[in-house]
Amino acid sequence: MHASGQPAAEVAHRRVGLPSSRMHAACDSTSHRGAAPQSTLDTLPVEVVNHILSYLTHPRSRLPGLTEAQSARDYCPSARSVVKSREDLTSPPDSGRWAADLFQNHLNIHPFHALSLTSRRCHALVESCSAHLVRACNMFNLPFAQFDQFGPGSVWPDLSGIVYRRLWLQHAPRRCIYCFAVMDVYPFPVLKRLLTGCESCFYRQTLQLDEIERQYHISPGTILASPSVRGNRNSVWFLRIDVEALALQLYGTRAFHDAHPEQFGKPCSICAITKFTPTHRVSKHKSSQKTERRLASQKKKLRRSSRQ
Repeated sequence: MHASGQPAAEVAHRRVGLPSSRMHAACDSTSHRGAAPQSTLDTLPVEVVNHILSYLTHPRSRLPGLTEAQSARDYCPSARSVVKSREDLTSPPDSGRWAADLFQNHLNIHPFHALSLTSRRCHALVESCSAHLVRACNMFNLPFAQFDQFGPGSVWPDLSGIVYRRLWLQHAPRRCIYCFAVMDVYPFPVLKRLLTGCESCFYRQTLQLDEIERQYHISPGTILASPSVRGNRNSVWFLRIDVEALALQLYGTRAFHDAHPEQFGKPCSICAITKFTPTHRVSKHKSSQKTERRLASQKKKLRRSSRQ
């Protein structure tokens, strides 16, 4: 965890002179021709390489507007609220994060797989590190002792033919890439991707059509017709940073268009389109109740599926 809010993997890369956005350069000594000498994975001691790879088993992102430390599940909620309350809502939303589009997390490639494809040397380093981790925990009860004593022909399966990075990542605990909370441990009752987010972080980064209309006074038709607002395949949930970007473009601010008692009977002070009435408070209360009932129903379904 780093107070700067930058992912630990990126910090580790910079400490040894590795550009985090170009992992292939770390394994390609020819990519630095004509430039100042830089440290690469080829020249580093194995212990240092393993230390770098230890940060990449669970790569981190963060919640919008927060640092990596402030996004952590165990961070003080009141302190997090203070940080968010000081956010400049006239600036663009925090969209320059890794895994900012949580609807596309299934397309993200794990760093171990990405590194192993860059060169033979990187492939060997990742496999060596993964094999060490598998041997250390040996949760699959593989006969390593017999293999070391009598050779590869004495055991089954052939331990020399195992792709250890896949075996290690298969059993690695499932952590939320945003708040780093442990969601599940091996053996998993329900299979989860390694690069995924928890339920709480999902709701922090998404909005529904009724929430968008109530909080930003943007019609559902505008959201559905906007190519810049990303959502899931059923168009039920929408990415909050995209909605905020659209609101900033329309109104010059990402602030909520909340109805306060002193605004009843008057146009919205932000968009001047919607005229607030006491029914806004009632409709907001009913909408929030529907959302709570829907979330409770979804949680029950998740519990039932996990028990099966």
